Amino acid sequence: MPAMSMLAVLSWGAISYHVDVRTSPGPLSAAQPRGEALGGFSSHADFHHECQHCHAPMHCVSANRCQECHIKISQENHEGSGLHGLLPGTDRCQNCHVEHQGSDVVISALPFDDIDHERLTGFSLTSHRNADGDAPVTCSDCHTQHRFDAQAVDCVTCHAQADSAFTAEHIKVFGEKCFDCHDGIDRMINFDHDQVFVLEGAHGDVACEECHVDRMFVGTPSECVDCHEDPEVHVGQFGLDCSRCHIASAWTPAQLTRHVFLLDHGDEGEIPCETCHVGSYTEYTCYADCHAPEQMQADHDEADKQDGAAFENCAECHPTGREGEGERSGNGN
Repeated sequence: MPAMSMLAVLSWGAISYHVDVRTSPGPLSAAQPRGEALGGFSSHADFHHECQHCHAPMHCVSANRCQECHIKISQENHEGSGLHGLLPGTDRCQNCHVEHQGSDVVISALPFDDIDHERLTGFSLTSHRNADGDAPVTCSDCHTQHRFDAQAVDCVTCHAQADSAFTAEHIKVFGEKCFDCHDGIDRMINFDHDQVFVLEGAHGDVACEECHVDRMFVGTPSECVDCHEDPEVHVGQFGLDCSRCHIASAWTPAQLTRHVFLLDHGDEGEIPCETCHVGSYTEYTCYADCHAPEQMQADHDEADKQDGAAFENCAECHPTGREGEGERSGNGN
C-alpha cells in the first residue's frame, strides 16, 4: 500500500476513535435496563466519546466489540440459544439497537411485529393477541425489565387482573412455572389426554369447560352416565354400560361390540337376545327354555355345591359358554 494511502487510513482511524462533541451524531443512551454494570460501564453514555468500544475502523459498528461487554449475548450466539441465538442477523447489532438518539432512549425496547414468536421461542402468541380490551400485547407486557429470557416472563400480572381467584388457586396447585405445561395454544405440553380419556368422535369437539366444570381437572367423572342420561328409547332395559353397544366416533347406529358369551351358543347359529335376556338386557338366565335347574344341579359334583357355586350366575364358571369350560373333577356343564 502506498505511503499516502496508509497515512489516510491511519488518519481516518484516528478521527473515528476521537470524535469531537460537535461532530457526534447524538448522545448515547443512558438507560440501565438491568441495573448492572457491563464491562465496567453502567450504560453506553459512560463512554460517549470513546467510540472504539462499538466502532471498528472501516467496519462501523462491530458486533464483536459489543459482545466484549455483552458476554451473555455472545454466549447465546455461540450456542444458538436465547433471543439473540435464535434471531437472524444478530451479527449486526445496529439493525435493532440504534444508538445516538438521545440519552433517554432505551435501545433494547423493540417492537417485534414481524417475528415468528412460536418458532423463535416455542411459545405461540395465538391466544395472547390482545391484553386489556382490544389493546395489542407488546413485548414489555410479558417481558418485564426489558429481559427476554423465559425466567423473566411475567404471566401472573395479566392473568391475575383477568381472574385473580383462579390465578391464585392455579399457582397454589400447579406452581408458577407456566411454560412447563403451556405453550400458548391453550393445551398442555407433554400431556396426552387420551391416556386419561380418549377425545375421539364428538368428544373431540367438546369445549374443555363442558367437562371440567369450575376448572376442576383432577377427579373429573369419565363414565358415560356422568354426562349422558339413559335415553328413553332404552326403556330401562339396556343398563348404563354404554361401551357394549356404542363407540364415541359413531354413537349411532348402536351395535353390540362386547359380548364375551358366544352368541351361537348351542352350535345352532346366533340365538335371539331374548333367549337369555328375558326381562332385561342387563340380566340373563340359562334356565328359561334351555337348561333345567334340577338337571344342572345334578350334573355338578359335590365340590361345586360345597364351593357355594351359584347356579343362577353361570357366567362365573362359564364366561363364554364353550363346551367343557369350567370342568372340574371330570364333570362339565
